This record gives sequence, structure tokens and C-alpha cells, in this order.
Amino acid sequence: MGRVLVLDGPGWLVREALGDTWQWYVDAPVVARNNAADAARTAAATPGWWPATVPGSVVTDLARAGELPDPYRDRNSRAAEWTGARHWVHRRTVDLPARAPGDRVVVELDGVDPSGTVLWDGAPLGRVEGLYHPFRAEVPAAAAAPGEHRLAVVVDPVPPNEPQVGRTERVRVHRPRVTEGWDFCPRLPHQGLWRSARVVVDRVQLAGVTVRADLVGGRPDCPADGVVRVRGTVEVGDGGDAAVDVEVVDAARTVVAAGRVDLPGEAGPGAPGTRPLDAAVRVPAPDLWWPRRLGAPTTYAVRVRVPHGRTLWRGTVGFRTARLVGNAGAPAGARGYTAEVNGVRVPLVGWNWAPADAQHGTVTRERLEHLVGLAAASGAVLLRVWGGGLVETEDFYDACDRAGLLVWQELSQSSSGVQSAPSEDPAFVDLLRREAAAVVPARTHHPSLLLWGGGNELDRDGVPLDEERSPALAALRDEVARLDPGRAWLPTSPTGPAFHHRADVIAAAPDDQHDVHGPWEHQGLTGQHALADAGTCLAHSEFGVEGMANRRLLDHLVPADRVWPLDRSNPVHRHLGEWWDNAPLVQECFGGRLTDVDGYRRASQHLQATGLAYAVEADRRRWPRCSLVLPWQLAESYPNTWCTAVVDHLGDAKPAFHAVTRAFAPDRATLRTATSAWGGRAHAAAEVWLWSDAGVAAGSEVVARLRTADGDVLAEQRWAVPDPVRGPRPVGELRCPASALPRASVLLWEVRWAAAGGAVLDHEVAVATSAADLAPLLDLAPAVVDVTARPDGPDAALVTVAHRGGPAVVGLALLDARPAGAPGRAVLDGDPRPLLPGGSRTLRARWRPGPTPDRRLALEAWNLPAVELAPPVPAPRAPQEARP
Repeated sequence: MGRVLVLDGPGWLVREALGDTWQWYVDAPVVARNNAADAARTAAATPGWWPATVPGSVVTDLARAGELPDPYRDRNSRAAEWTGARHWVHRRTVDLPARAPGDRVVVELDGVDPSGTVLWDGAPLGRVEGLYHPFRAEVPAAAAAPGEHRLAVVVDPVPPNEPQVGRTERVRVHRPRVTEGWDFCPRLPHQGLWRSARVVVDRVQLAGVTVRADLVGGRPDCPADGVVRVRGTVEVGDGGDAAVDVEVVDAARTVVAAGRVDLPGEAGPGAPGTRPLDAAVRVPAPDLWWPRRLGAPTTYAVRVRVPHGRTLWRGTVGFRTARLVGNAGAPAGARGYTAEVNGVRVPLVGWNWAPADAQHGTVTRERLEHLVGLAAASGAVLLRVWGGGLVETEDFYDACDRAGLLVWQELSQSSSGVQSAPSEDPAFVDLLRREAAAVVPARTHHPSLLLWGGGNELDRDGVPLDEERSPALAALRDEVARLDPGRAWLPTSPTGPAFHHRADVIAAAPDDQHDVHGPWEHQGLTGQHALADAGTCLAHSEFGVEGMANRRLLDHLVPADRVWPLDRSNPVHRHLGEWWDNAPLVQECFGGRLTDVDGYRRASQHLQATGLAYAVEADRRRWPRCSLVLPWQLAESYPNTWCTAVVDHLGDAKPAFHAVTRAFAPDRATLRTATSAWGGRAHAAAEVWLWSDAGVAAGSEVVARLRTADGDVLAEQRWAVPDPVRGPRPVGELRCPASALPRASVLLWEVRWAAAGGAVLDHEVAVATSAADLAPLLDLAPAVVDVTARPDGPDAALVTVAHRGGPAVVGLALLDARPAGAPGRAVLDGDPRPLLPGGSRTLRARWRPGPTPDRRLALEAWNLPAVELAPPVPAPRAPQEARP
């Protein structure tokens, strides 16, 4: 029986080194002139080592040790910029057990960023080049005696790279660029052992593996079978015979298919004792993996193991077919952006995904599952993993497999503002081929992986690149096709031919709007609607709206005496989201009457929520011509005071998250309006649109009303819908003359869509005003509500808000009232719709990963005093008496 010594967690030490002084810290003898040897002996015995964690990052280890101020607060990240210029020596003790005959000792590191040298008892074992490259090296038998040994990893300085504004042609590495300085992340170098580490002691070892799951056969009267193919290399000590079992296991932990591969003693290609592994296991009529909206994401576990011994590899597979097909009504020659999974087409609504943290080595499985869970809860189907960040990890893909989320994975390449075409240097093109060989095979088994992309916003002279104009993209396309045949591929995003979703670009060439980006800024109370409604694109793969941070994060980020003013004249806000600080526009949209931080926050988040949801719904109204809608961005990699993210760095949803969740809903009644502020116009008008992903039977009915905030009806229209509803369709327009509108007041558009039997399919309520701006929201009279909270199981509570008097409640939000850093997470329901007079709303709060004694919540709205709640913890159940 082999043993795996897991080296994750604490137990490591780290220290800096300039130049080659790292040699003094790895227990290697130093041969040098002058007094270097004496200095090395002295240095090795002196303080200067700090505790480190693996997986982890140098910056966070130093901050935890008190050597750096918290890099996630104020402007403290600047104090960490020097770290990237150093070597960092990581070392720890490894206690080797006694070896059985034929056992070999192998060091395995899943990720070293950016690169490094690995040493055992001071002797080099080898180099690792690139953060995506795993490291494996055998410890020589003479150095593998039982007892304590010293493992050291010398992490190299961060290589030269380009920040957001620079020249892509100067890039000579394949690694995330976001930490070089981006619009939502200051410069914050990342180094360290960012993934797992272990020492394996065994006779049989897996040197590399690629796993794929495919469907074969199948007819209308006979479901297809699945085939799991496992290819790799097995190393066998002492050249003896060996065998490997491949097992496919269902959710009930039942082995549904298995096969054994004998590895005879004759050496295969490569080093002595190296055997090729090639196994195919047939799974009869497996349940299919479906993305969200279409069905259950059924997965199977695959185990590659030594008979009666250690599991060499385990991972998740799913059986499905998936491809991109042409869009309905697309111009000739356009690429396909419509997903067809298991023969069924699905709207690709979802999010752009940036790394969960700029210090990606610190990202835990729990944090990934939380963010992926929020994406799934929003109704998303697809996550685009942005090319300025990571080729994502196994934990990320596992979470997406379970959640039924498709993934568009871009390689780590991105635009640079000034020049955005990758280098054509043959050495760099060869590097990208090697990088593809490192990242692609390890991810082919995941059913969530829909397509590969060459990178983000790669273009020349404003025209998106393709393989004919970029040797780098041509090389990546060919390698991906060789390593992962049949998987979809896009050279970059957007693919064009037009780059921008912009009014002048659309007007000049509406049929060139295939896959486009932008804008990322709110266009104003009228401009936001006008641009969204003018769209003609087939795919809108990146666009956003900016907004301020949640109160809990803002209070943590910025000292109270430095938070004001909120615009770019404040150096703290310039550092924490300068590109997205739109304080002047927010002030303009609210009539110049915002005077405090909470007012600005609420106003900016209202604009982000309503503006982003409107843009999403405008694209969705054009399905199936427009089949891909991906707002920028789900979550932020670094905490900002202003950002386009809809989930903040603490993992708390902003109002925009809840608004887009409604926009993603499969059955929708939406409003197409020219503006949200109707002052100065002859009438207020709203066109009502319906759609249903699954289809609604004939005979449904729609009621549309324009109300005052007090609930009075200013205009009403009813429509019978005699035909079935599936794809988007307008049903009519509700109009109200200006003469019938109360002056400078809050207005509420309301649409209720009911099925033939009376069941409500959707109930939309949207805020507008009869003024030239949104200032009437500041004048709303207080509402009167009753608020109750009750347990809903051990780890959840229900908060009910019942309207008792006054106008509608606008901007109702349930917030985590605990300080940043409180243990666990509060996952809170939200609903962007105003609470109408006489209505009630119940919101659910869940605490993850389990019950917590501190359950403080806050309830706030435009016209409610803030209310703090402490939902009760349910009493434990009394033990039941045993029956005789």
C-alpha cells in the first residue's frame, strides 16, 4: 500500500532573497569567494522566516505575519508592490516513512507561480516553468532514507508583463495580467505555491492522465452508451508487472462500469519502468448531463486505482453532446454563438468571471462554491472565464459541473489598450503551444467545459483578431483541436467584425454586430435605454454598469475620516476603482441633491441595478438572433469602492445581482421604455414584452398599469394572449399623457402576466419619475411596515415585510449587518421590485457553511428607517425516547 504525504496547510516557512542569496536558505553548501560561505551559515541560523500556508501567496503570508499592512484596505496594496522583485524561499520538513520494495519517492507540486527551483535536502530536483505546469520529480534512492528531510521551493521573481494599458506584443509569458494593474485591481504581484503539494511513496505512480467522456451510438428508440477513455503514463518501480482499474461510479456510489488494464513488465516508451495507459470503459445508457434550464447536471465519478490499493486519480465526468450552431437570422458568414446541448438549444445567459481573488493562491474551495452557487442562483447558464485572469482550477470546474453551468475558458491573454495583438515571435508562439499542452488535457473530462477561447479583446487596429491574422491564435486553435477534439473554439472575445456595442458603430453597420463588447458605463437616464434598444448583435459577451460598494465592505475598506468626498478627487477612491467612480453622473441623475455617503451608495446601486437589468432584457428581447448575453462582471478580484461587479469582494450580492436574476428568469413580462424619467415629454409610454423559455399555453392574460407611489392607477390596459408564448413578443403599449401625471413624483410601472388558469407567471414593478431626473425618490414619504423574522431550519431564517401604510417601499434590501471578517457567509434573497401598498414580501437568509450564533441582519430602503434584525436561532430538538 502506497502513501501520500499531503503537504497542504501550515507547516511551511518563507523568507525573501535578493539575487542568489536564496542558496543560503535551502540547506545547500555554498562555494563562493570572499566571505559568502560564512555569511550563508550566519543567515541560515538567523531569524527572518515567517509562517506560510500552501496553497497560498507570498503577499498574504507576509500580511498575516505583520510584515505588510492589510493589502485589501485603503491604499495598502502599494506597500506590497516590491514583493514581486524578490525570490521567495519556501521550505518545510518532510518525514519519510520506510519504503517497501519497489517504492519510489516522488515530489508533486500542482502549481508554482510564476516558476521556481525545487530542492530536496539542498540538492536540486528540477525546475517548474509557468504557474499552469505541474511538477513531478523522483527523489534519488540515496536521498530517500526514512526520517526527516528538507523540501525547499525557490519561487522566482515575477517576470516582466504588461498592465491593462500597454502593449500586448511585449508579453512573453502566459499568466494572469490582472495583478499587473487593471481597472478593478491595483498592481498586486502574486507569487507562491498556489496549488497543492505532496510527496508520494509508492511502487505504482501516475505520471500524467487525460480523461474524456463521450456518447456513442444512440437512436430514437435506444439511448446512447457512454465511453470513458483514460490515457496516460504509469511508472512502475523495479520494472515489475502491475495493473490499473478504471471505475465509473454514480451518485449513489455504485460502480456502474469498470475495466482493468494490465501493465506488463516490458518498459514502454520513455524511461525504464514507464508504461502507457490506454483504457476505454463503456457505460450502458448513462443519464445525461444537462445545463441549467434544461435538466439535471448528472455527473459520474471516475477512479483510476491500483487493484486493492491506492487511488491514483479521481475526477468528475458527465455525458452530453455540445456544440455552437449558427444564430437564427444571422448575417451570412457569421460564426455560431448558439449553444446546442444534447440536441436542445439554450439561451446562453450568464456572467463574465474574473479570478475570485487577485491573490489566487488563497482562494478556497468554499469561496469558489459560494460564488459559483450565486451564479447558479441568478439563473445563469454560462460563465466566461476572462482572459486577463486564470485558466481556472479543478475546484472551479467541479463546482460548475455540479451546478450545471457551462464554461467558456479563455487562455491567459488580453488586450492592452494601446496595442492588443499578441507577439508573432516564433519563440512566443511555441511557448503558447506548450502552455496549451499544460492546461487543456487536465480539463477535458469536465462536462461544464463548452468552449475554449484564445484570449480577451485581442485585436489589431480596433478589429478583432482571428487565426488568419495572428500566428499565436492559429497555434492555439490547432493545439486545442489536437488535445481536445470536438470542443468549440473562439479566437477571442469579441470576435467582431465590429468590436463595440456603441450607437455610432451600430448605425454605421448594424450587420457587423456579431459578437461585441461594451459599454461598461451607465449611459444616462435616456441613453442607457436608447443604446440597449438599438442593439443588433448576435452575442453580447461583455458589458456592464458601475456602482458603489455595499455598506459593509465600504466601512471596512476606507477609514471613516477619508471616505468623503466620493469622487475622483479623493486619492482613496482613485486607488479603489478610479475607472468606475461615476459620482458626477450619479449626482446629475438625482438632481444634484445627494449629500451623504449612504445617499450616494443607494443612488449609484439603483442606477447599476436598473441599468444593467434593462440592458440584459433588451438583448433577451432579440432571442434567438441574440443568443449570448454576459454582463461584466459577477464578482471582483479585489475590493473596490466603485466597481462593475454585482457581488462584492466579501461575497455579498449588490442590488444589481438581484435585478439581473429577474432579467434572467425563464418566464418574463418586461417593459421597453424610452427613459426612466419622463419630465418634459408629452406622455409616458411602456411597451410590454413577454417570453417563456419552456413555453406558455394559449389563453394567458396581461394587465399593465401605471401607478403613483401611493398605489393610485393613472393608466391601465389589458390584453388577452390567444396564442402560445415562447420566443419574445410585444403584446401592446400602455400610454399616459403628461397632463395626467402628478408633477415631480415617483411612478411605478406594473405588469402582471397570468396563465389561462390564473397562475401568475410574472409580476413586474419598475420605478420611474415624472420629473427630468430621479430626485423624487429622495422625497418619498416614509412607509409603514411590519417586520418579522422566524427560523427556517437550523441554518436559515425567513424575514417578512408587510406593508401597512404610506407609499410603496422602494429599494428594499436585506443586508448582512456583521462586520467584515465575521465567520461564514450570509446568503440573502433580494427582490429589486418596489413593495406595493398592502403587499408583503418574504426574504430568506441562509448562513453558510452552517449555523452561526451571530445572525445580525439589516433591512433598508429609500423610504424606511434602517432596521437591525437578529433572527432567532431555532431551539434544538428534544431527544426522542427509545421505544421498547
